Formats: sequence, structure tokens, C-alpha cells
Amino acid sequence: MVRKITLHKDLTKNSFSIREWLETTPIIVPVIAVILAFAFGALFILATGHNPIQAYILFLRGAFGNMFNLMETITKSIPLTIAGLAFLFAYRCGVFNIGTEGQLLIGAIAAALVGFLIKLPPVIHQIVLILTGAVFGALYAGIAGWLKAYRGVNEILSTLMLNYPAIYLTHFLVVKVFKAPGVVPATPLINKSAELPVIIPDTRLHAGIFIVIALIFLVDFILRKTVLGYEIRAVGFNPTAAAYSGISIRKNVIIAIMISGALAGIAGSVEVMGLHHRFFDQFSPGYGFDGISVSLVALLNPFATFFSALFFGAMRTGSTEMQIFQEIPRQLMTLYQGIILFFIAGQLIFITFIRKIIRKRKE
Repeated sequence: MVRKITLHKDLTKNSFSIREWLETTPIIVPVIAVILAFAFGALFILATGHNPIQAYILFLRGAFGNMFNLMETITKSIPLTIAGLAFLFAYRCGVFNIGTEGQLLIGAIAAALVGFLIKLPPVIHQIVLILTGAVFGALYAGIAGWLKAYRGVNEILSTLMLNYPAIYLTHFLVVKVFKAPGVVPATPLINKSAELPVIIPDTRLHAGIFIVIALIFLVDFILRKTVLGYEIRAVGFNPTAAAYSGISIRKNVIIAIMISGALAGIAGSVEVMGLHHRFFDQFSPGYGFDGISVSLVALLNPFATFFSALFFGAMRTGSTEMQIFQEIPRQLMTLYQGIILFFIAGQLIFITFIRKIIRKRKE
């Protein structure tokens, strides 16, 4: 009898340590999700008559094979990281901001207009453009925040629908009002004083990477070290308890979504300042929507958001190499993203499944 009790205690101890490891090491979930996504992708590549090993070698070469490709991957991760931070910030307040794409476009067009209409000294001009993108992105996101706080409108629906006015408004401004001479619909080039400098010669990597690093630390500081961050996290964790403690739900919802919109607007302005130096019609290939994926794969961690964005940036640059040399469609990367998010969304089921397997083996 004593022996059985001792065995039961040992099993309980082992189960607890395994569970603790799974809960304190959440990175295992996105890592396994990525591995499974590429495994499923290999089956798809085989079905199309190509060699998956050779395809993935091309993928790695296209993303990290030389200095230019590596810098291109980092460059593509810049707007993805900021867009991921935008979704993350609102989500911490329990708000699903699906409108980061529209807020990014509004911030970008506003920055582009200020960039070529106004002349200022270099550093000041750059700061003004970043603030312009932030203000216009925040104001546009504030529409959905006000609708949720004072009219009870679901923010998923309102932010999603607000993407369309932003797309068509920017299209109208570029095509009919501020179009520069030429075939491609785009605004005039911004002044040199507003451009972000390239930091590595013969590449496109610009100083926006420093803005990304600053925003990561800023978002983490606000959420973890300030009263505002505490209130936002409290509302997101348990709005009923937060209201009982005297925290204003309406105020924090509006502030959170406006800061989220400001970050999305900065993502747009940084793209204009550092990469395109003007606003091209529909220049974004879906940075705002991909930012949601980036944030979820990073498990809503500001620092992990950069590495998640780097992975998504690698999928963009690496897929080009696969398409050129093996004629594998770029849409395969979209399939990978969907599979990864599928496993991320089911992480609780996945962890429970692993625990059951380990428990059975121990027994």
C-alpha cells in the first residue's frame, strides 16, 4: 500500500514538472506550428511534381543566402513588426483591431502629403512625418473605438469595414488629386529632408529599423511599467473586475485602439519615408493583415514580434526564389501562414494532447 502511494506521488510530481515546462515555454507552440506547416507544404510541393528539399534550399537562399537578401528580409520585416505591435496593443485591452491595414494606408498618405508639401530641416521633417502618420492613424482607429465604447458596435466588424474607405480614399487622392506625372499612380516624391537614410550601402535597409527597436521597447514599457498599461491589461483580462475597481472601460478601450492605430500609421509613414519615398497606390501587400498573424505567432510578446516578423519577411523574400527557379506559386506562403495560425489557435488542444501522451507513458 505504501509503495502505491509513493508511486502516485512520483507520477504527480512528474506530471506537474512537465505541465510547468509546457506552460513556461510557450515558444514550443509556434515552433512546432512552423515545422508542421513546412511539412504539409512539402506534401503540396511533391504533389506538384517538385523536389521539396531543393525548394526549401532555394527558400533559405532567397531569404538569407547573401547580404542583399538578408537585408531585404529585414527590410520587409519593418512594417510587419510595427503592424504586429499595433494589433498586440489593442488585443491586450481585449480589442480586436482588424483595421490596421486601413490605418496604415491613412498614415502613409498623410505622411506622403506632408513630405512633399512642406519643407523643414532634415531631422525635424522626419519626426513630423512620423507624428503625422501616428496622428492620422490614431484618429482613423478612434472612429471604431468610439463606436465600440459609446454605441456597442463590435470592433471586429467596424475596424474590418473601415479598411475599405481607407483603400478607396487613398486611391482617389493618388489618382485624381495628388498624382505625379507618369503612368504609375503615385504622389510626388517627398523632400530629401523627410527620407530615412539607407544604413547599409547597396541594400534597401533603412533607418526605420531603429524606429522598430524603439517602438518595441516603448510598447513593452507602456504595457508593463505604466498605470495606463496596467489599466489596459486589466480591462483586457477581466473588464468586470476592472470596472469594479474603478477603471474606466470606455476610456481605456478608446485609448488602446487609438494607440494601436497610431502604431499602424507609423508603419505606413516609415514605409513611405524609408523605402518608396512617395505613396504608391495600394503599395501595401497586406502588411496590416499580416501584422495580425505576426502578433499571434509571437504570442503577443513585443520582443518576439520582431522575430516573428523576420520569419514572415523571410517567407516573402524566399518565396520569390522558389517561384523563379522551380515555378512554385508564391501563394504557397499564404497556405503556410494559414496552417501556422491554425496550430497557434489550437495551442491549448495541442498542449493538452501532449500532456496526455506523456502521462500515459509515465503510467
